[in-house]
Amino acid sequence: MKKISPKSITVWRIREGIAALIALLVAVAATILHFYIWEWLPWWVPLIPFVIFIYISLINVWLMPKLKYKYFRYDVSRDEIRIHKGIIFKEELAVPLFRVQNIDTTVGPLMKRYALKGVTLRTSAAPIHIPELESGEADHLRNDIRTLINEKTGRTI
Repeated sequence: MKKISPKSITVWRIREGIAALIALLVAVAATILHFYIWEWLPWWVPLIPFVIFIYISLINVWLMPKLKYKYFRYDVSRDEIRIHKGIIFKEELAVPLFRVQNIDTTVGPLMKRYALKGVTLRTSAAPIHIPELESGEADHLRNDIRTLINEKTGRTI
C-alpha cells in the first residue's frame, strides 16, 4: 500500500488554519457586539465562538491532518483499486477497474503551491478520491489506471 505525499499535512493544516482564523474573527466580533450592542446577553455567550476556535485550532489544525496522513493508503493492482482510510471509523474501498468511468485530477491554489494533485475516479456508484499526491505521481497514476482499464476492458477512457 502506498502513502500520499507528506506535504499534504501542511496543506491540510493551512486549510484548517484558515477556518480557525474565520472562527477567531467571529469570536472577536461576538465579543465586541456583546460589550457594545448586545449587553443583555449573558457573559458566557461570547465564549462559545472562542471555544469553537480553540477546538478547531487544537483538533483540526494540529491533530487531524497528521492522523489522516497516517491512516490513508491506496494501491492500484491489475484488477482493482484499494483505498484504506479513516481515523476512528475505518473504511476500506475496493473498486474493480472495469467500474471506473472517468479519471480526473484536481488542483487547488494551495495544492498548486506545494506541487500536489488529487486523483478522482468516478464510478456509477460514487467518486473515489486519492488526495494530495505529488504532481508527477498523480499524472503517472492517472495514466497507469487509464492504461490498465484500456487493456482489461478494451474501451478507452
